[in-house]
Amino acid sequence: MKKYSVFALLVVSLLVCSVAQGAPPIFKEKKLFGPIPYNSISIAAGFLDGTDLNYLTEHLDNWAKARNGSDTFEELTPAPYGRLSYERQLTPNHFFKGSASMSYINTSSVGNYVAVFPDTNYALDIARTLKVYLMTFEAGFSYCFVPPEPQRFSPYVGAGFAAVVPMVRLDTKSTTSDGAPFSNPGENVSQNSFQAGLHMEFGMTYYITNRYAAGLEGKYQMAQSKFNIHGGNFDLKYTGFILSLNLIYYL
Repeated sequence: MKKYSVFALLVVSLLVCSVAQGAPPIFKEKKLFGPIPYNSISIAAGFLDGTDLNYLTEHLDNWAKARNGSDTFEELTPAPYGRLSYERQLTPNHFFKGSASMSYINTSSVGNYVAVFPDTNYALDIARTLKVYLMTFEAGFSYCFVPPEPQRFSPYVGAGFAAVVPMVRLDTKSTTSDGAPFSNPGENVSQNSFQAGLHMEFGMTYYITNRYAAGLEGKYQMAQSKFNIHGGNFDLKYTGFILSLNLIYYL
């Protein structure tokens, strides 16, 4: 009797295993769009060109000229740019991208003016430094003209929105005609703000393997902020062209 019970238990176990083997899986299998995984992270390095701080720098020069002096700023040079991005493939050709980036914009001047006080006047030499730490958080979509595949080039275009956080610093070093430091706190201003922006991008990616890729990207961004000094608000424009080299890893 015991022998028959063991045999029956074995037969039932085999039947249960067969049913379980033939049943559909409880968890839905992930589907890929091709040989490239659909999640990736990337880092980019490049430069930003085309920003315009002239409204502020021209005001500072005119302000010094009205006080029998001048304040001449250097021309802006391309600003260093870095970005960290996450990208997800939604269809074989459509992608969502989220990124955080940082640019450093700066210029400096040498000038002078006469500071008028009730009891006396001071002829001051000044050296100003205008710095902008430009943080940007972007979200957008892109379209690849060629679906990703190892050892293949794929051009793409994209666009999206941005949250822009400019941190602007105006530092002024003032000295009297005999070289002594002069305290002038009203000419040192720090202002942070939160702004909205837009961007459009185009580029080319080369898929080295199913895990690694590299690319070159051009981006046009549109953003600006205000800077308050001497009782006025002045536009600082960060609209410009970004050129960057991207290194991509697929998860």
